[in-house]
Amino acid sequence: MLTPRLRFRLLGPLDVEIDGRAVVLTGRQRALCAVLLLHANHVVSVDRLIQCLWDDRPPGAGAARVRALVAEVRRALGPAGAELLTTRRPGYVIHAGPDELDLLAFENLIRDASRAASDGDWRAARHSGEQALALWRDEPLADLSEVAVREAERQRLAELHLVAREGVAEAGIETGRHREAIAELLRLTAAHPLRERPHGLLMRALHQDGRSAEALELYTALRRRMVDELGMEPSADLRDLHQRLLRGGDALSAGAPPERTAPAPERPVPRQLPPTPRRFVGRDAELDRLDSCLRTSEPLALIVGPAGVGKSALALNWAHRVADRFPDGQLFLDMRGFDNAEPMTPGEALPLLLQGLGCAPRDIPLGAEAQTALYRTLLADRRVLVVLDDVADSSYVRRLLPASAGSLTLVTSRDKLSGLVTLDGAYRVSCDVLDSAAALELISGAVGAEAVAADPEAAARLVELCDHLPLALCVAGSWIGDRPGSIRAYVRDLADRGRLARLHVEGEESVAVRAALDLSYGALPDDARHAFRSLGALPGTGRSVPAAAAAAGTDEHRLADLLRLAQRVHLLRDVEHGRPAWHDLVHEYARDRTAAEDSPEERAAAVTRVLDHYLQSVVNAAATAGLYVMRTRPPAVDGSLPREFEGAEDAYAWFDGEWDDIAAAIGHAAEHGPAPYVWWLVDALQDLFHHRRPLSDWMRLATLAREVAARGGDEVGQASMSLSLGSARWRNGDLRGALTEYEEAERLARRAGWTYGEAGSLQGKGVTLKLLGELRRALPCYDRALALYRTLDNAKNVEIMLINTASLNLALGRLDAAEEAACAALDLIGDTVHHNRAMALVNLALIRQKQARFDEAAAALRTCFLVSRDSGSTYTEAVALEALGRVRADAGRDDRALLAYEDALAVSRRVENRNCQVDSLVGVASVKLRAGRAEETAEHLDAAFEIAERTGHRAGLVEVLLARADLARAQGRPADALDHLERAERLASDGNPLTLPRVHLTTALTLLDTDTGTDADTDTDTGTDARADTGTDARAGAAPTRARDAALLAAALARDSGQRLLHARATAALAAAHEAHGDTGPAHEARTEAAALYATLGIGHPPGPPAPSRPLPHHRHRELPPDAESRLTLYLTEHFDG
Repeated sequence: MLTPRLRFRLLGPLDVEIDGRAVVLTGRQRALCAVLLLHANHVVSVDRLIQCLWDDRPPGAGAARVRALVAEVRRALGPAGAELLTTRRPGYVIHAGPDELDLLAFENLIRDASRAASDGDWRAARHSGEQALALWRDEPLADLSEVAVREAERQRLAELHLVAREGVAEAGIETGRHREAIAELLRLTAAHPLRERPHGLLMRALHQDGRSAEALELYTALRRRMVDELGMEPSADLRDLHQRLLRGGDALSAGAPPERTAPAPERPVPRQLPPTPRRFVGRDAELDRLDSCLRTSEPLALIVGPAGVGKSALALNWAHRVADRFPDGQLFLDMRGFDNAEPMTPGEALPLLLQGLGCAPRDIPLGAEAQTALYRTLLADRRVLVVLDDVADSSYVRRLLPASAGSLTLVTSRDKLSGLVTLDGAYRVSCDVLDSAAALELISGAVGAEAVAADPEAAARLVELCDHLPLALCVAGSWIGDRPGSIRAYVRDLADRGRLARLHVEGEESVAVRAALDLSYGALPDDARHAFRSLGALPGTGRSVPAAAAAAGTDEHRLADLLRLAQRVHLLRDVEHGRPAWHDLVHEYARDRTAAEDSPEERAAAVTRVLDHYLQSVVNAAATAGLYVMRTRPPAVDGSLPREFEGAEDAYAWFDGEWDDIAAAIGHAAEHGPAPYVWWLVDALQDLFHHRRPLSDWMRLATLAREVAARGGDEVGQASMSLSLGSARWRNGDLRGALTEYEEAERLARRAGWTYGEAGSLQGKGVTLKLLGELRRALPCYDRALALYRTLDNAKNVEIMLINTASLNLALGRLDAAEEAACAALDLIGDTVHHNRAMALVNLALIRQKQARFDEAAAALRTCFLVSRDSGSTYTEAVALEALGRVRADAGRDDRALLAYEDALAVSRRVENRNCQVDSLVGVASVKLRAGRAEETAEHLDAAFEIAERTGHRAGLVEVLLARADLARAQGRPADALDHLERAERLASDGNPLTLPRVHLTTALTLLDTDTGTDADTDTDTGTDARADTGTDARAGAAPTRARDAALLAAALARDSGQRLLHARATAALAAAHEAHGDTGPAHEARTEAAALYATLGIGHPPGPPAPSRPLPHHRHRELPPDAESRLTLYLTEHFDG
């Protein structure tokens, strides 16, 4: 009997087939299948299944109901059901391979593609990527409830799909198929306007296609979006790519021609091992055992033993000896298993390991499983030695183990890690104290062989008193070696304390160390002992002298001098570059001393000063680097001694060096308090996270901070962290997720009475809704944020919100409200020379243009040019010139309009303002169309359309489509014109209502063309014109009615929005529509109304439509001067008559 062939498909609606026949499942059965298949070949507990199937409303007998569902699914799967879906404590597992489950095949193919790309086999990478994408039918499991499939899982799959699309595009670039890649990347950048990787790939593809200028413009458009909306710069990688393009892009020409495979890029080879210990003795047996790991190709080896026994020294010595056996590099992590800081979790370790393997922070996925999968993929074909030092227990290791042979993971721990031996087959090497010979050799290396030979009995006694423990021997030997006297004198002093014999009990190996350290500590003067104890107040590894100075409440230089006394007695090894070096047990000793000698109040005050030192230093670093500064900065605590920075490079270097201790400080505050420092620090770190750390760090710590705030009932802290998470998701392109966080922040901030947080959440919510094309929902967010900033008397944010509100109201066609906001912004700004004033003047001029108040619009723009020159805002200069072109065109001055549009195009290209380039090209095209130069018009519109499509400039796309409809009308192609107008209406309705009256007016005029038979002569041999004629005949009878309806709607919308000239034009078109319909009375009334409207505007005839032609002077446009003063003189002379 043949085994039935099963197929499970998750990449789309859930689909289960047996031998090509669909298996019918109920809703709950489908949900059960989905959860199990998402974790195929892994046990899903009954508790997890209950939660996924019923969320917070489980039935009374949830476990029994799950068992019943499992039985039902097994029956539905036929005879093989019991083997496919098996019981395994504490739940169930469904067994499937890549041939049965599309998700597994999809993930395997993505890994294959990634591996091939790493090897430089781009053809194979493209092939695997395309195969993966072919499996993607639709949104995974879209037919199932949110309960069964968590949003995090949907996001993981969506991210994998996006990564696959990006990978195929990159492979296309590398194999000479860059033009195909450009098309896909245009779609990706439009759908993800803030995701940096597709923008970077598109820049490369455009450069490879000989379109470097467009690549540079793409970068500028992305950068401006990020700066305008978030106040942040692109990542360092993207900035570097931009710089290489500016230098000519020679380094980007690595892509292979179509028929050749590109050479494999050089992979980074990590060399992260710390230096080998200077004094290393004995351990021959342990080294032999470790060597045997290589002979038997063990993938996991453990070095276990008590504290201070030399496990790390053994691991590093052996790792350096065998480094050449691992040509792809060596990774090293201090896992902090027995440190006072929280142990390093796999969630913290994986991003560090991935960066060590060459992953940029922005390329590291958020999900834990995705990080592990990527880590194992990168190690799959490499020979890498991974050293995990000081591991707490087995659970911290498993997710960090490679899945394939070749690499070796070496772990040190005080724990025996029996779980790794039993379940994972780890090879364990136990490390005990030194034998007498090795211990004496270690003492000889420290005090000199002559001293040991002079008194061998005293040396042997010293070894006994130190319990043969390497750390204690090193401390004692260093003390003796630096002082006159003898080993016997030191032994007598140590023995007189009488503590080693009394306190040496099982599990307290560090007492020998404590006795030895007591001697060193007791030799310090009081102020040096206090300085040493201050190190014990530091969270984390305690390596920062400035932070220790804050803990001690003393000057940093004074503290460094005192710590050098501790260095002399070998409590510290070094105090250079502001970071002392010491053994972790010495740090524990410092903590013991501060606990014993300092009061609880003194210790709490010291910790608070340390936390505040990091908080204020982070704020200063962000401000110096031009990044986000926290919303509510608490005043500095006396004695916190925050760092100041000379520039961005200095700030970034400090942050990178201090990150481990900053993270430890956050963890310490989360566990021990003061709790507000958790969210204060995370809030202050927001932009530093973005620029210098993997996004997973930001998400993890912001989530932790929100949980801490929630435990303490701190709604301001919760709101702040929801705002932070909103920004993180926004920057990751997860706009819906960002919207959810901003809404939660808004709710919490309002309830807590935190006005600034509520304003910030509304501002973020409005920006997100605007990007989602939901302008009408964005407007009340802007209005409310503006009102709140006013109550806070926050002038800067009020200015920004007024300018943004004016622009948004203008796009919505609410001219009165836009005018009010623009005038209010100008009143607040006053006569200052500032970029904000120039932008407010441009908004006012555009409003006046729509109101047909052309002289006032021109006057506002003249002032704007003066402000732009004095403020150095060339960006605003370009926007003002384009606005001036609109004003001149509507006023019937096409000659001056063309000059303004061409100047705007030149300046916008100089400053790489892509949106302004689109609008300027459309302006030039429209003026030339009215002059009868249709061929030039089409060229300009094609160029504008390509830019707008690439940058996602929705308003620009509407303008292009309107101009293309005018061109089609002028060429007698009304059917094509109506097609353009239909798309323009869709876009305008969603994101640019201001242009809707023009869309409907142009539709009315086009339908009137159709009714009056103004089509160009047709060639019956061509299908195109025959299609246009057929469409015209079919709709001829209905055209006047449709034209009348469109004109009525255009007139009403223009009137309501205050667009006076457009209202007059629409009313004139309505008269023509009535006449074509045979309604002479309404036609006369509309003509009379239109004439009155034109008279009110001081216009005797309607300017604008393409016929009759208005000839333009043919001139050769001059080069604009490079300096602002000369350009201003030119503008005043040519655009304003002086």
